Amino acid sequence: MAGEKGRRSTMDTKCLAGLLQHGAARTLVIDSRTFSEYNTSHVLSSINVCCSKLVKRRLQQDKVSVTELLQPSSKVKVDLGRKQEVVVYDQSTKDASTLSKDSFVYILLGKLEGSFHRVSLLTAGENL
Repeated sequence: MAGEKGRRSTMDTKCLAGLLQHGAARTLVIDSRTFSEYNTSHVLSSINVCCSKLVKRRLQQDKVSVTELLQPSSKVKVDLGRKQEVVVYDQSTKDASTLSKDSFVYILLGKLEGSFHRVSLLTAGENL
């Protein structure tokens, strides 16, 4: 839910696969790993969002919006008017409640929750 940061929504790989098979146009997958990890292997049609310190700071200070962050690299049109489901992938987080409030993924999820219908964190520990 938008604005609800105490409890993060999570999703497993089977659920994501089902979403992509049945509604890929309504699902936006954001890969927050490094550029080299993304290039080695990633979910088809996912968008890589650089997890640099500069990007993190700009998000925290509202100097860049989430849509501005997603659009340049996006093969997929980001449409805030549509009820688009967003799934964030970082490979190492197994439990959303363990995210540090200062981590890039935590900050990214918070910004996404303010802009999109439903935002989930893909739980790690399984191969995609």
